[in-house]
Amino acid sequence: MNNAAGVAYGDLIRKYRKQAGMNQEELGALARVHKNAVGAWEAGRSRPDLGSVPRICEALGLTLNEFFGTQAAPESKNESEAFISRFEQLTADHRRVVLREMDLLLALQEKRTAPRPLVKVYRNELSACAGPGLGIGEAAGEEVWLYADTLPGKADEIIRVSGDSMEPTYRDGQQVFVRHTGSLREGEIGIFVVGDMGYIKEYSKEGLVSHNPAYPLMRFSGDEEVRCIGKVIGVLDGSQIADEADIELFLNK
Repeated sequence: MNNAAGVAYGDLIRKYRKQAGMNQEELGALARVHKNAVGAWEAGRSRPDLGSVPRICEALGLTLNEFFGTQAAPESKNESEAFISRFEQLTADHRRVVLREMDLLLALQEKRTAPRPLVKVYRNELSACAGPGLGIGEAAGEEVWLYADTLPGKADEIIRVSGDSMEPTYRDGQQVFVRHTGSLREGEIGIFVVGDMGYIKEYSKEGLVSHNPAYPLMRFSGDEEVRCIGKVIGVLDGSQIADEADIELFLNK
């Protein structure tokens, strides 16, 4: 099942899905299909139906021409006449199907010409459980453009998780959104600084809790300063990072 350029649809979808940092379930949600359907596409067992294609292209940042392996060409009078002639030959039910698909394509086209809202969020190069040296919250990072409609609430900073003490909730290497606050309610996950060490832990009145049972409760004496940087409100994934084309469109508009 290849497109006009000879590229298998499954290979195309898998390539751009991975580039976007999405798993099959996430792409399925955006395309409004079950993750098993995405798996079937990528395995070459089936091909997306026409109604799913615009949503797939939007999720993966592809144009319809790129998906189908065709080249854009200016519309000609002959093409318009041929379309009208063929449309008139369709039954009433089939005409409604074509009109519905045209509405989907027009909606996708309108979205591509309107800038998607973006926001800059500071990504700290240091990590929770960072070793001695610079502490969490010090200036060592960069601002990144993210899609504003994908943020889990107001995020002030992005911090990387280091180590396995919070597995299975948070894995080593994941980047989490943090909303700055000096206090948490019991049971909430936060970023804490003790001396020059940063930790991602669950707050408890008895101490800081690790979700990995191999790690004991962290208790502190009265003369130790424990500072809360903020509350963890979500995990960053690749689909939330704006691509260059969307950044350029946003800035120009």
